[in-house]
Amino acid sequence: MAKILLEVSNLLKSYGAIKATQDLNLKIKKGHIHALIGPNGAGKTTLVNQLTGDIFPDSGRIFYKSQEITRLKDYQRARLGIARSFQITHIFSNLTVAENMALAINARSGHNFHFWRNSLKSKSVRQNLDHSLARVDLEHRAGLKASHLSHGEKRQLEVGMALVGNPELLILDEPMAGMGSGGTVELSKLIASLKGSVTILLVEHDMDVVFSLADMVTVLVYGQNIFTDSPDKVRKNKEVQTAYLGESTDA
Repeated sequence: MAKILLEVSNLLKSYGAIKATQDLNLKIKKGHIHALIGPNGAGKTTLVNQLTGDIFPDSGRIFYKSQEITRLKDYQRARLGIARSFQITHIFSNLTVAENMALAINARSGHNFHFWRNSLKSKSVRQNLDHSLARVDLEHRAGLKASHLSHGEKRQLEVGMALVGNPELLILDEPMAGMGSGGTVELSKLIASLKGSVTILLVEHDMDVVFSLADMVTVLVYGQNIFTDSPDKVRKNKEVQTAYLGESTDA
């Protein structure tokens, strides 16, 4: 039976009268792709920001590998093996694909960032660049400026940069947002290829992607976990259909 990698207990975060997360409980098993779905305003991004340390909860606790991390800073959680991507792609458009990846590699290896030197020549980059690019199928785009990549390729690059430190938990925040069908297929293949090698929390609105990739699905509504189970059981649950899936299917 898979071990619990991340556990959230009674998490509460309020903004005035609005409770973005309400006594939220969640368990994510090691090696799983665990999807987080819910309508806009359900509190998904607020939850992610609490998991990564960008904001702290008002109450409740977060455990990672049985260690409490509720009040750890974001960089401390990154060192423990938690990485994320964002809804809006965070890459340097004026740098090449290889240079973007090199910056991520240097950051993870504790490089002191002498920017006047060629980051591609550092030892850690020479040892890891080819593998890091190949892992996300971008080795053939290494010399291209990131601004010239397709939207899907930019997402692949961002995922590749997040994977550089070999995280145990990768949080993908709406990776399919703004992507055409072709890009969605390619990124889905990439995420599927990571299954088992890294635990993934996938925040996503595309239900076809969710149901094809996820081992478990959590449905968030008004900051509460209303249901967590296998994709098949989530799809058939009447409460979930009323709260979210009916709306999503119509869309």
